[in-house]
Amino acid sequence: MKKLIALFALCLTFSSQATVIKVELDKAQYQKDELVQAQIRLQGYEDGLAGFKLDLSYWSAALGFESVVFGPHFLPTEDNFGVYSKNGSKLTISELNLFDLVWDLADVQGPDFTLATITFKALSSGVHKLTLSKIELTDGWGDKVTDFSSQNGLVNVAGPAIPAPATALLLLPALLMLARRRA
Repeated sequence: MKKLIALFALCLTFSSQATVIKVELDKAQYQKDELVQAQIRLQGYEDGLAGFKLDLSYWSAALGFESVVFGPHFLPTEDNFGVYSKNGSKLTISELNLFDLVWDLADVQGPDFTLATITFKALSSGVHKLTLSKIELTDGWGDKVTDFSSQNGLVNVAGPAIPAPATALLLLPALLMLARRRA
């Protein structure tokens, strides 16, 4: 029985270190015309990532694309640079570093770091999905990383505030009907 419990604890330890690429938002809720910052983060990967390429889909009628900023924890010896292209409601984002050693990359990145931050402008109210797809990760040796999962993001944009009518105005029709009935 003790061996079974130890095996379960060991499996639980390894499963908690799974690599995840996900969309993290800077706030839980936004107002119309407010800027939305969505970070693409890699968590649980400790071997030094040399590159990535991914697609981020969104509803362009609800979220207006503003900018992409790469890093800051991607390249240890030079400024971060990457490439992105926009095609309708899809952003393709990529960055590749083949010049730094794998252990330098691992030291700079750590197990949780930001690949890129994308800024949108909230154009309409509702809950809008940011969907990751076609994800390619390249390790420091130039090999593809295949053991990872992804988590999409949801942008919650509050609708316009509906003013509450005054209580007296709500009671006015009832009072008028009562007064009319007495007369």
